Amino acid sequence: MKFQFNVNTNDQDYLDYNKFWMLRSHYGKKQMTTFRIIFAVIFAVIIGVYIVISLYGGNFTFDTFIGIIPMAILLILFELLLSPVFVLFLKSQLKSLKKKGKMGYSPSSVIEFYEDVFMETTPDNKTEQKYSVIERISVVDNKVVYIHVNNIMSYILPFSCFESKEQYNEFFEFIKTKCSNIDIY
Repeated sequence: MKFQFNVNTNDQDYLDYNKFWMLRSHYGKKQMTTFRIIFAVIFAVIIGVYIVISLYGGNFTFDTFIGIIPMAILLILFELLLSPVFVLFLKSQLKSLKKKGKMGYSPSSVIEFYEDVFMETTPDNKTEQKYSVIERISVVDNKVVYIHVNNIMSYILPFSCFESKEQYNEFFEFIKTKCSNIDIY
């Protein structure tokens, strides 16, 4: 065994991971950008139809032009408030999952890294993965390492699970040999 980490995860860690995934990660940024573009195109089509109808009806006046302003303001507000509204939605989803007893993470686990595989052991199960399943690794604000095995699932390694900066550096050098897609945020 190369490395063994006792990982304690709480609700804030899980919320931080989901916020990172949607707002900053390689995966979520694409989805958010696509969603923003689609919404802007829909709004542009609605405004365009409004203008065309006004032009063909012969009613395109200054008042018609002023009528476009509230729609443009709505679009701008949507674009500005999408991220904060998403965070509120995440928090409510987390509370709902907690009430149902179906959390998306295990509060405590042990993650062991060997030369050819890594394993996570929780009170409920044991998962063994080959390094080839790792799609990318994200190091966020020198506080946490996310090991993404696909676009939805990741292993969370908070820096608090490392005994020292030296151990973190050793682990980082080791994991770089297993995955070349490493993003530092």
